[in-house]
Amino acid sequence: MTVGRWASALFAIVTALLAVPTSSTATDSDLKFAYAFKVEASNGYEILAFAANERADGRGELVLFVSRPNEGASYVAPATLTATSLVADLGALGKVDLTVSPSGRKKSLRSRCDDERRPSSYEPPRFSGSFEFHGEEGYTEAASAPPRDYTRFFADLLCSSTASVEGGGRHLLGARLRLRERRVGYRLDLQANENHPGGRSRFEVGVRETRGGIAITRDTRFWWRADAFRFDPSLRTAHLEPPVPFAGRAIFHRHADPGKRWTGNLTVDLPGRSDVPLTGSGITATLKPACFQGEGAGRRGDCTSR
Repeated sequence: MTVGRWASALFAIVTALLAVPTSSTATDSDLKFAYAFKVEASNGYEILAFAANERADGRGELVLFVSRPNEGASYVAPATLTATSLVADLGALGKVDLTVSPSGRKKSLRSRCDDERRPSSYEPPRFSGSFEFHGEEGYTEAASAPPRDYTRFFADLLCSSTASVEGGGRHLLGARLRLRERRVGYRLDLQANENHPGGRSRFEVGVRETRGGIAITRDTRFWWRADAFRFDPSLRTAHLEPPVPFAGRAIFHRHADPGKRWTGNLTVDLPGRSDVPLTGSGITATLKPACFQGEGAGRRGDCTSR
C-alpha cells in the first residue's frame, strides 16, 4: 500500500479536515492542526500516520497506513490534536500519546511531482512520547522510540498516481471476474483479470469493516501466472485458484441456479484477518470480457480482440 494508491481518499480527508471557511476567524484557523510521521514495524511493515482536526475542541482523526509490498491495512480512528499534542486511543490495537514541539531548525521542501514550484521553507515538528500499534492476529507490531516527522506527506499528497483503467466489450479475448459482498459494517471486493488466454493473471481483493469505532481497510494485489485464473472462450465457466495468500479454489458456472453459480472453498489471508471466505451465501460473482490496463499491465495492457 502506497501513498499514491490512496491519493484520492487522502485528498478528500485533507479537504474536509483542513479547509478553513472564508467566514472563519483567525482564532478558528489557529485551532486546526495536521501532523504526519513514519514508524518502522515488524515483519517488513512500515506505518505512515496522518492526523488532522477541524474542530475548536481539537477532535479529529488519525489515519494509519500499515504496508509492505503488495499488501497492507489502513485504520481511521478518533484523535485529539492541539498545538502541542496528538492523542488517540486505539483500544486493543494500541495507543498514540505524543508531545509535539518545534524542532528549532528549518528545512526546504518541494513536492516530488511539481518541478516548477519553488521549494517551501518550514520548521518540522519534533515528536516525543509513546506510539504503540499491535496488528490483529500478530501480523505486525510497533512500539518505537518517538516517530520520524514526515511533513513531506503533505507536499506529495496531490501527486498523480497510476490509475487502473479497464476496457470492456464483447470483442475482447480477456476476462474479468468480480466478487462482491455487502452487509452492515462489512464490504468485500475481489477482482481477477486476465487480458488474453494464457496471459498473466492479476488479483486484487479488499475488505472494509468497522471494529470498535475504528474503520479498517485491508487489501492485497499482485500478478501471477495464467493457471491461477482460467475461463472458457464463451465465458460460461471460470476457475479461480490463486497462490498464497489465497487457499482453496472456486468455480463460476454462468448457467447454474443463482445459489450454485459461484461455488468452492476459496479463502484469503489479509493483514490482520486470516481465512476470509470468498464463497458462500451473500457473495455474488460476475464474469465479463475485459482488458486491464492499469499498474503492472505493461504496454497498452497487452489487450487482444476477436
